[in-house]
Amino acid sequence: MNNNQNVNKTTMKERKKWVVGTAVVATISLMAMGTSALASSDRDVFKGFFNGNTEITAGSATLIHQSKVMAGIKTTVEESIIAGNSAIIIVSFENEDGTVFPQDAAIGALELNWAKDASYMVEQRVTEDGKKIIAMFDVDTPSSLKGKKVTIQADAVVNSITGAVIAKGPFQNTFTAQESSTSYTIGVDQTLSQQQEKLSVQAVNFSTIGIGIEGKRLDGHSDQLPKYSPKISISTSDGKETELYLGSTSTSDRGFEWHYNLDKEGKKVFLDAATITSISIDGHIIPVTK
Repeated sequence: MNNNQNVNKTTMKERKKWVVGTAVVATISLMAMGTSALASSDRDVFKGFFNGNTEITAGSATLIHQSKVMAGIKTTVEESIIAGNSAIIIVSFENEDGTVFPQDAAIGALELNWAKDASYMVEQRVTEDGKKIIAMFDVDTPSSLKGKKVTIQADAVVNSITGAVIAKGPFQNTFTAQESSTSYTIGVDQTLSQQQEKLSVQAVNFSTIGIGIEGKRLDGHSDQLPKYSPKISISTSDGKETELYLGSTSTSDRGFEWHYNLDKEGKKVFLDAATITSISIDGHIIPVTK
């Protein structure tokens, strides 16, 4: 695992095009994180991880707070938002004896282990007081994680600059994934023909963590992800229209899924899915009924 910051910057830029199958990319962020993120209530860990710069609707985040101690490290699955074929999972690591981590500490070989292929990114931060390392998994899966056993595992705590081992593992924790109560899916029947690709859009997943659009190829290239992605915007009950930008393209049980979860600056967006009244796919407006 290469933890130098230049590599990390490149990795984040490449995030918009994940590869087919199991993609494990650990991204280390050494930005300080306030201790408010450690509170055990709905959405607190999420808000803390993003330094309070996000609005997550009530009920969208599932409080898990399930811990396991191995090799002197307490691994806690804190919270998750699981919706359709996408998920965000927050996990914390701390020394069982209460000693602090240096600010350049990171979790080495941090992985999400599931029975089926998953594509995901990992971002880490050390809390301001050094008592915890918080990791965020941003996940795309071929089918929903709902009700599935998911294992978080890692090899060691390391120095993110030198790679020196601070605490040797392994560490792991297994939990049962629960889908967010605020997510929902609608059926769609739309054909897109662009750039010599013919695609059928069949379902749209709406959730706090973005819009997932599932479909299949009609051009005989079902073994390849589409290069094309449609223009997507949503209308909400307050009369606003918001354009969303592609965060990833990955495999799904239907064939493929586009996940729109970024704004025009490439920053992650969080939605109030309950307020969405319609979605526009390449200008074709589809009313949203729940």
